[in-house]
Amino acid sequence: MSQFLFVKFFRQYSLALLAFLVTTFAPVASVQAQLKYAGSDTVEPVVSAALVAYVRGHPGYKLQIQSTGTSVGMRDLCAGRTQLAGASRPIKPDEAKICGAAGIQFSEIPVALDALSLVVSNKNTWLKDLTFAELRTVFDPASSGNVTSWKQVRAGFPDAPIRPAGPDIKHGTFGSFSDSMDLKGFIRSDFKDFPQHYKTGRYVADTVGAIGFMPFGEATSMASDIRMIGIDFGAGPVIPSAKEVAAGKYDKLSRTVYLYVNVPMLLKADPGDVEFTKFLGD
Repeated sequence: MSQFLFVKFFRQYSLALLAFLVTTFAPVASVQAQLKYAGSDTVEPVVSAALVAYVRGHPGYKLQIQSTGTSVGMRDLCAGRTQLAGASRPIKPDEAKICGAAGIQFSEIPVALDALSLVVSNKNTWLKDLTFAELRTVFDPASSGNVTSWKQVRAGFPDAPIRPAGPDIKHGTFGSFSDSMDLKGFIRSDFKDFPQHYKTGRYVADTVGAIGFMPFGEATSMASDIRMIGIDFGAGPVIPSAKEVAAGKYDKLSRTVYLYVNVPMLLKADPGDVEFTKFLGD
């Protein structure tokens, strides 16, 4: 799974509540057709990789997977439409309140570390790194119509149009990135947004002046067309890697991603579904 995220599952406290519930309360007869995952397409590869490993010892086991984005996944969780919801950010207070009002008890499982990777086209020969302040300027709403050329970002950059890109607002990655920039959930108005990360990558690959942000796994999977640039947080440019993120050197652009379990639904699921959910934390 490390090809997708900087993964070591957080095995200590994250499954404590879930393990207590599934061992204390025996699952009743199956009323669910099969376990369902919905939500973040950043977390989905972790779940899919775990499924591949699990099926080796449990042939025929199936899992319904829908990569719908973090916000939609949270809505499905609190509406009782999914047992597992992936999120590339912590659940929001208003989402938790909706879950509580609906009687949904959930368990939060931090599953991995990820890096918000900044990518440019492999055809771009000049953009190697940015300072954190320069990066903020590129995506700041205040830059709309004012900072339109790379030459305005740094002397020595060409007079080429800035083409910022990334996932749309339904993705937790959008909110994570904006928050890491202290932009309070906003990005400049000429920002090009996409429903899937690979579409961001395709746009960046074909647009020399473009810069996009995406999860580390998506960036590495498209390395033949795009490349990650270094971000200087004050101690020199850092290109994200498992080592740099684990050491805390990727600073504000590293994050934890989560899996939320709808415990009441899981307790009504097939015992095999319960076992697979426990397997996710093994």
